Amino acid sequence: MAIPLNKFRLMTAHLVSGSNIIYQENIDVSTIVLSCQITNLTASTKTTSVQLQKSGSLDTVTLLNTGYIPAYESLNPLSGKVVLERNDAFIVSTSQTSTLDVILSVLETANN
Repeated sequence: MAIPLNKFRLMTAHLVSGSNIIYQENIDVSTIVLSCQITNLTASTKTTSVQLQKSGSLDTVTLLNTGYIPAYESLNPLSGKVVLERNDAFIVSTSQTSTLDVILSVLETANN
């Protein structure tokens, strides 16, 4: 009997203008997104969007459309956990560079 491999990971990113792929795994794992926090580093309100792109598809599914983050505050765009399969992408978008940081916590589980 094979022992499943579970691995917790933490991804961080300084967002640039446009779409930012925060997480995309290309090995044979399933991933549970445990939490996501987006922080505004500036003195004015900023906006962000969060999408999921399924493997092999050019279309995205929107999880958060135009979320407003007040000055020096944070936003958790997920109300629950999200399951990602192989090659799915977790994308955070913004219109300005160096104004938002993101932290993404995931649990990867090997597929046997």
